[in-house]
Amino acid sequence: MTNRRTYDPANKDQVFATLRHEILAARLKVALDERLRRETSPTVKRLANMKLPPMVRPDHQACDAQAEAVAWRVADVRAGNRKTVAADAVGRDLDLED
Repeated sequence: MTNRRTYDPANKDQVFATLRHEILAARLKVALDERLRRETSPTVKRLANMKLPPMVRPDHQACDAQAEAVAWRVADVRAGNRKTVAADAVGRDLDLED
């Protein structure tokens, strides 16, 4: 069975909302699996451990750098090759340096 997209990948608001939903669903699955003593797939665990993307209001556009960073992390998790990045590198990518 194939999953059909229910969002427009070019619309950051929809991508962030979908990603938040998927992360929260993964967290719930991990909690339920632990309680019922079932195995949880590594992919679901990695998704559950991701930081929630920012909530975007309809009248507010998210920063392009943040959206791109989140998109890269999602692609890495889905491909199964999540890599560790130093905090200062993430700060530079998001232009958070003073």
